[in-house]
Amino acid sequence: MKGRLWYVSYGSNLLRERFFSYLTGSDESSEFGAHPPAPSTALPAGEKWLWIDYPLYFAGVSRRWTGASAFVSTTADAANRSVAHGYLLDRVQFAHLAAVENVVASIDVGGTETLAIGQWSQLAVDREGESFRGKYDALLRLPDIDGRPAFTLTSSIAREPGEPSSRYLSTIRRGLLSAPEDLEVDAYLQAAIERSAEITSARRDSSSTAARCSPTTEKQ
Repeated sequence: MKGRLWYVSYGSNLLRERFFSYLTGSDESSEFGAHPPAPSTALPAGEKWLWIDYPLYFAGVSRRWTGASAFVSTTADAANRSVAHGYLLDRVQFAHLAAVENVVASIDVGGTETLAIGQWSQLAVDREGESFRGKYDALLRLPDIDGRPAFTLTSSIAREPGEPSSRYLSTIRRGLLSAPEDLEVDAYLQAAIERSAEITSARRDSSSTAARCSPTTEKQ
């Protein structure tokens, strides 16, 4: 993999100190827990705040945060945009990030070479029979930023909606408050919580229909 790309975050990684732990590494006593360092611990070559046309929601259960995790829908919805924080990384750093997010030793993110804007692909994750692995297994390409490709990671499946923990929300809130945006942070987060059941239900219905119509080509 050559060149740099933008990783676009929307959850706890909105907070730059939290995101930097993926690059520099951290131990269990740190605020964000243990993380292995990236092959290159260099900080991002650039940062940018932006809005993306994919709605934020909360679902599943995080072992680290003991509550629902943040995801964005794989379906664009300009009426429910999400605040995002982009980090310009080299592709080896991005592959490391994807592996750590999915709790695996390594992962192939070759889809960065072929995905068109607005498309997503499911990453091949060896879950080793553990449900906590592979939560962020959907690689979604976003519109380019400053002429470079941009991607985010989310879930390929419709998980059960849930309530995020107060500690998790506090971290996301800190990230949002650091954004140069005129935003009612608590209202923004509450709207995301409230839409979670609707998004997960719609995705399950869509997946069920797709499975009946074209089981060999549709992803859940």
